[in-house]
Amino acid sequence: MLLNKDRAYEIMDKYKLDGLVAKEAINVYYLTDYWDLFSSGGWIFNSYAVLPRKINSPAGLVINAAINLERLTEVTPTWVPNIVMFSDYSGRDTDLKNRNNDNNEPVAAEWSGWPVRKGASLTPLEQTWDERAKRHSDKMAATPAWGLKRIIEDAGLNKGRLGTDDPRVLHWMKEMGLPHIEVVEATNIFREIRMIKSEQELKLMKTAAEINELGVEKAISSIREGIKWKEIERAYFTEVSKNGGSGRYIVTTLGGLPHGKVISGESLFVDSLADYKHYLGDIGRTLIVGKPSNELKVRANAMKKGWDAACELIKPGIKRSQLIDKTIDVVKKEGFNDYFYVSPHSLGLEHTDNPIPLGNEIYAGGEFDFTLKENMVINIDMPYFELGWGTLHLEDTIKVTNDGFELFTSNKSELRVL
Repeated sequence: MLLNKDRAYEIMDKYKLDGLVAKEAINVYYLTDYWDLFSSGGWIFNSYAVLPRKINSPAGLVINAAINLERLTEVTPTWVPNIVMFSDYSGRDTDLKNRNNDNNEPVAAEWSGWPVRKGASLTPLEQTWDERAKRHSDKMAATPAWGLKRIIEDAGLNKGRLGTDDPRVLHWMKEMGLPHIEVVEATNIFREIRMIKSEQELKLMKTAAEINELGVEKAISSIREGIKWKEIERAYFTEVSKNGGSGRYIVTTLGGLPHGKVISGESLFVDSLADYKHYLGDIGRTLIVGKPSNELKVRANAMKKGWDAACELIKPGIKRSQLIDKTIDVVKKEGFNDYFYVSPHSLGLEHTDNPIPLGNEIYAGGEFDFTLKENMVINIDMPYFELGWGTLHLEDTIKVTNDGFELFTSNKSELRVL
């Protein structure tokens, strides 16, 4: 199970929530272990999850019967007991059937599974798919939203104070017959919950970090004078894919190589993000083709000293702001006077897996500072850009332990001379 239930209950109690309603794919996945196929294609409002605060109330999941039912077995099983499937009229009969007189819900399009070849011998898995479709055929919801209404009602949350990552969804519920629910915007509440990882998440993140680093090392090994960035990207993405991951990006500066290709004598960094089963690995390295200048050596060494000093602080109870202050202080004392920026961040299903400013909120004032706790996973993110000179970066993934930290990557953070 991905979900850290104890953490979820703790944070729900903090905000006085009766339940959580997830629409975003990463939050549906986090609550249920289920990844909706069409989420990867950009579809939204296609699956929902509900986690009640009351332990004995059923958690719920809404999915598309025709497309995703089979994925509940081998591909992406779920622990959630209350599964509601919807069957809409897309691609089929478009005549709207009579509405259910009890709750005004439209009648779902008929669905009892994909056709079965007459006389065919089905595999055990095919038999499971067919049986499950027939078991749900007489209780399909007409749309994802009507399915969500059902699982909210089944959990006894008709009048609940509900946190959601998309308030539009719960306002639809009000219009559809649940006028008494209280809507709480919970994008950052989900992030706050996800900051402390479950054991299953930690295993996935360790693998994601290792796969990402294999990709980065392959990319670095391909770098030579004159090479274009698309060739470096190709090496990275291919290696990540070979090892079971999916590359999200690999960058040097945020706008590509300033000269359009790698040149000798100018430092550059690689910063990459890859996922394994939707959990992210994130890493940064500094390198140069040719002889490094003394200034580059001093700066790279100062950044390494700052990173090491920050790591020495890491343990439960330390604040993000303390890591920032310590890193910048040490880097400057080691001779890199222009250094000014470091961004420690939680890592997980998002690159920045901790609450961040939304709407008119801002970072200033300490509201978004956070305190390290055991089983958080963080990156100390140290990029530096200087137009006309070059770039540096240092970043590795760290698990916070009960008395310190554990590296998920090799920490090959010294200046790489190619």
